[in-house]
Amino acid sequence: MKTAREGQARFDLLILDLDGTLVDSEALLVGMVGETLGAHGYAPPFPGSIAASIGLPLDEVFRRAVPHAGAAAIEELCADYRRGADTPEFVARFCLYDEVASTLAELRAAGARAVIATSKGRATSLDILEHCGIHSMIDEVVGGDCVERGKPHPEMVERALAQFATPPERSLVVGDTCFDIEMGKAAGAATCAVTYGMQAESALRAMRPEFVIDRFAALRGLVLRR
Repeated sequence: MKTAREGQARFDLLILDLDGTLVDSEALLVGMVGETLGAHGYAPPFPGSIAASIGLPLDEVFRRAVPHAGAAAIEELCADYRRGADTPEFVARFCLYDEVASTLAELRAAGARAVIATSKGRATSLDILEHCGIHSMIDEVVGGDCVERGKPHPEMVERALAQFATPPERSLVVGDTCFDIEMGKAAGAATCAVTYGMQAESALRAMRPEFVIDRFAALRGLVLRR
């Protein structure tokens, strides 16, 4: 273990969710799910119930929205959603939460590596990071299309730990959903819930993450030794 000193990272690897953690995208994603359902003749559920499932693999999001739909219908919904969500026009609508870029830069300067773990496809996630100007601060992106088992299974975290040869106790999973916290805990990593995203603070606290923060910049105090 490294000796603690001023400004040094206390975690070597940060495994970060994207939507609702780095980018403020709830309205975009909920709207796209609703529009896709409507285009296929389904009555979209209450927006809050859609938001509560964002972060899961896309097919599971649609299964929860229309539980009576068959496998072929779910596959068609996913394909239609991706056709719209992967376009440059849609990517251009994403924006960072306050202080995300400056916080990532400071943590990177202190030696922490950062991996994105998202149910989004890897290519689209990279486009979003580039559009938002933080692609150079991210070491890797593990998208939903990079693993066989999506959130809340720990495969995304396990893949990141293996790639960067990092023990779980030296990693921190940060996300706005219970799926992120469950994923991190299952991998043996420390977990941090953010309360400004898509799921309620009470639900996040019930998962017993090691840390809870209400702004991304608060990661500085958790990760850096002072």
